[in-house]
Amino acid sequence: MSSSRALELVGDPEIAARIVPLARLTESRGRRSSGIAPLDALLNGGWPRGGLTELSGRRTSGRTAILRAGLGAALAAGEAVALVDAGGRLDARALPAAGAPLWIRCAPDRALKAADLVIGAGGFGMVAIDLCDATLRIPDAAWMRLRHAARAQGTTVLVGVPHPRLRSFAAAAVELEGTAAFLGDGPPLFGRLDVRAECRRGARDGAPANDEGRSSCVSLAFTCRS
Repeated sequence: MSSSRALELVGDPEIAARIVPLARLTESRGRRSSGIAPLDALLNGGWPRGGLTELSGRRTSGRTAILRAGLGAALAAGEAVALVDAGGRLDARALPAAGAPLWIRCAPDRALKAADLVIGAGGFGMVAIDLCDATLRIPDAAWMRLRHAARAQGTTVLVGVPHPRLRSFAAAAVELEGTAAFLGDGPPLFGRLDVRAECRRGARDGAPANDEGRSSCVSLAFTCRS
């Protein structure tokens, strides 16, 4: 259904703007690759389309590396992607060779609004929100609005947070723990990051991972070349 046809039927522009076409609902099903094969296997194919995915973990948990891998996989697939960077942590030298995302730097308290505007504009296959170490009080209505926008546009939305926050608003949730190893006896030089990723939700479209009858954890490793 076109937007003009929806407006003709309901007569209210605000309601018409919230109608989700059947084609968009069909498009929202399925998965997008995380760019990391073991993680795709854990998630039964990758990040859910048309929904929110929570990546929670403290610093050096692999959260940023996994966000970057997901953006790179979407870019390689020819999709438009965006990164809402609330901590200014993106290293432009680490951008994937396939291209560059729309990069938005903003204060943490403006991150969800920025993401909502980008998703609502349409055309983005994936939007990542990196809240870094921010501990904001975000109302449920904000997550609900973001979830609706993702569903309406068929956009995969990755949300990086230091601690679990999204609860049932997340179609998938992965908790991360990492241990960094450094090279040499002199000044610290990063060598390797070992990460344990545990799927708490979404290994099978909305179901808690512990109901799957399968392993809910996977081990990952990142180096300076990852």
